[in-house]
Amino acid sequence: MGVAMMDTKPVITKDQIVKSSIISKRLGQYKEKAKENPVYISDNGSIDTVLLSYDYYENMYKRLAELEAKEEEKILSQRIESLNINPSKAVSWKDIRR
Repeated sequence: MGVAMMDTKPVITKDQIVKSSIISKRLGQYKEKAKENPVYISDNGSIDTVLLSYDYYENMYKRLAELEAKEEEKILSQRIESLNINPSKAVSWKDIRR
């Protein structure tokens, strides 16, 4: 797979944008192109769908899960630190479950 994950909004070239009417006639051709770079499908002049290789999608999904886990860990660490500084703010598990 020739696609690297991006840290910023992707740069879209004119060659990557295809009208939905063309995609419907040549899906196989664009599926192959999507293995190298995402294909942006436009409808009425606006991009509304992106065709990606499964590997690219899977890598994005894994990266998103990693980032969410890191964010949760950061939030929990901050809460634990806050409770260590001020234990009176602690709430019992029973109260949380109610």
